[in-house]
Amino acid sequence: MNLLPIFTTPMWEARVNDYEKKKEKLVQAAKNFKEKYPESIKMNTHSGYQSPLNLTKEPEFEKLFDLLCTLGLKAASELQFVECEIFITSAWVNFFETRQDMTYYHTHGDTFSGVVYLEAPKDSGKLVISNPGLNLVWQGCMLTGQKNKFTSEKLAITPAEGKIFIWPSYLLHQVLPNNHDETRISLNFNLIAIPKGQLQPNQ
Repeated sequence: MNLLPIFTTPMWEARVNDYEKKKEKLVQAAKNFKEKYPESIKMNTHSGYQSPLNLTKEPEFEKLFDLLCTLGLKAASELQFVECEIFITSAWVNFFETRQDMTYYHTHGDTFSGVVYLEAPKDSGKLVISNPGLNLVWQGCMLTGQKNKFTSEKLAITPAEGKIFIWPSYLLHQVLPNNHDETRISLNFNLIAIPKGQLQPNQ
């Protein structure tokens, strides 16, 4: 009998080149944005700071956003989409500053979502992706002694400074609390893929 894995959940990992040289400028830009908009919008956060979604207007992040769009194009190509253009529809920063700060499970809109870790001390809260192909009422969930890519309920990703993760926006995910008393700063974003030629010049 042959095992036929019929569905796969895509996710992409990348890194900001020479992040160590860029970190101070990007972290300071994130802090300046927080000072500019001090009130958290708390869309998905249990606590902690979540900025408005208009970070795309900040020039300090322009090169980073260009990189994210390039990565989005690669992701669209690897999914064998029709020829697309990629745009960032929203971006924001999250500051987790206590051991209670976290986000609930949630999904985003558009085509792709992702995160860039700007500051992530050791034992920062992990990004947890829920397995969309597993139904927890399935009796087999109780029979797996060793979880694997077919039976794992979730994937926990350890933050690392300069790392980028991109996933389809339909994936359910959350962020766990920090296990330290320092600050974890992430830049979060949504990308939309639009078939080439469909976007009008005035849009």
